[in-house]
Amino acid sequence: MAEEFSTMRNIAACFFSSAVNHADSRAVGISGEDAYLDYRHLLRKVKECSAHLGKLASGQRVGLLAENRPEWGKAYLAILASGGIVVPIDALLKQNEFQNIIEQAGITKLIVSHSFIDTAEEINKSLEYKIEIIDLENIPESDVSDYQPNFVTDPHNTAVLIFTSGTTGNAKKVILTHENILSDIDSLLDIVNFQEGDRFLSVLPLHHTFEATLGFLIPLLNGCAVYYIRELNSREIMTGFQKNKITHFVSVPLIYEKLYQGILGAVKKAPPTKRALFSISRKATGAIYSLTGKNAGTQLFKSLRKKAGLENLKLFVSGGAPLPMEVNKGLNLLGIKLLEGYGLTETSPVLTCNRPDKIKFGTVGLPVKNVKIKIDQPDDNGVGEVLAKGPMITPGYQDNPEATEELFRDGWMCTGDLGSIDSEGFLTIKGRAKNLIVSAAGKNIYPEEIESELLNSEYILEAMVYAHQASNGREEVGAMIFPDLELIAGKINKKPEEVIEDDVKEVIQSEIRHICSKMAGYKRIKHITFTQEELQKTSTRKIKRYLY
Repeated sequence: MAEEFSTMRNIAACFFSSAVNHADSRAVGISGEDAYLDYRHLLRKVKECSAHLGKLASGQRVGLLAENRPEWGKAYLAILASGGIVVPIDALLKQNEFQNIIEQAGITKLIVSHSFIDTAEEINKSLEYKIEIIDLENIPESDVSDYQPNFVTDPHNTAVLIFTSGTTGNAKKVILTHENILSDIDSLLDIVNFQEGDRFLSVLPLHHTFEATLGFLIPLLNGCAVYYIRELNSREIMTGFQKNKITHFVSVPLIYEKLYQGILGAVKKAPPTKRALFSISRKATGAIYSLTGKNAGTQLFKSLRKKAGLENLKLFVSGGAPLPMEVNKGLNLLGIKLLEGYGLTETSPVLTCNRPDKIKFGTVGLPVKNVKIKIDQPDDNGVGEVLAKGPMITPGYQDNPEATEELFRDGWMCTGDLGSIDSEGFLTIKGRAKNLIVSAAGKNIYPEEIESELLNSEYILEAMVYAHQASNGREEVGAMIFPDLELIAGKINKKPEEVIEDDVKEVIQSEIRHICSKMAGYKRIKHITFTQEELQKTSTRKIKRYLY
């Protein structure tokens, strides 16, 4: 049976094969709890959910809205086993954003956890057509002895449809095929050898392609176990490492920064002799690494890692945002293997990654297998736009031929990121050519989406959203506003010439608070500046962002 599925380039079929081969191995569980599902029982749950969905028509889109939990993966795999397309939805969005995704995707069935049942039913009342709402936690048990999957046989069929934003009618819908995702997994397995019995701790939102590929599909297609935490905080993560004997962890730079600072903070509280020993060992490790390239920290800091609950750890992987070199190097030289990589939702997502046996700090590594990277129109320093080719790259955006055309140039995908490649082939990302803002937690924030909402206010004539550099060096959402002084004057019963700066701030800030209340928290505007002049534009009326 496993052999029958393993030859298919279909994500669900690959899971079925893995589940048969690793039937008695631990598959999924909640961090800190004794109960778990082995692969035999997880496969049964997937089949029950798939049977409940029924045989789906080719191209039928099923929404998945739930917090991180073992049932999320069950639903994802069941949708694919039934022949459908998964539309993962960010659980942090607001009701109007959920509805917009449902309408744009043409979702006919929506699988939700208990906490979203009421929201889903409210949305259903306002839709022009009715959708079937399925309670993720109440899928009935059934006899699956005669169950027949409905796998799509063409690997180039769409597996997942991912929205780049939720609140506007201009959201891009990224198509990822079975072949896209499986080819990226193949490339990563060429770098890291995962084994039955390896254990992953999952903390990132599962709707995010980074987590879905590396923290969900890779372990379950290779007989590993995945544990989910109840709450995203440092204590839960560290407890998860200790109690579950975690071997692999995929996360964003912010988590690694907190981990590193936590270790250094604990050392500061240690007795003077231990602090001195740590300082000497650290300097020695750095010197040995600089001279020989060998990491003495693997042995020197063995007891420190054990005390931190990291004695079973084999690998950390970082992505989603730039990783500070100090944190990367610092953790690696403590004997904690941390690999930084690079990619996009449109690339399933990994394009490049450092190797366990060859890490170059400050870079995002070498292209993974079957990926080609080149720099377009490099300047005198070798910096230009990063272009990519490979089987993991999306065929384009659903229902948006213009955006799809813009994504490609002479057969290469345009990442919109600026970078350079050194003599050894390592890629360094210098910045973004696109307007995308990436939070420290790895959340993608699209300025145009927020601008569209701001311009719905009658008191705002123009708005430009950008990445504001906060005092701690992180990127936050900033907005430059050109206000309508006449309407503001009318609102506060003053003449336009009588309006002072505090009046403008009071009205606009009130408007922005109202607008932000309808957005996911990570999209909210943290910094506002005002301009008394119309923003400068190109001949096609696009704001010249680079001037600001």
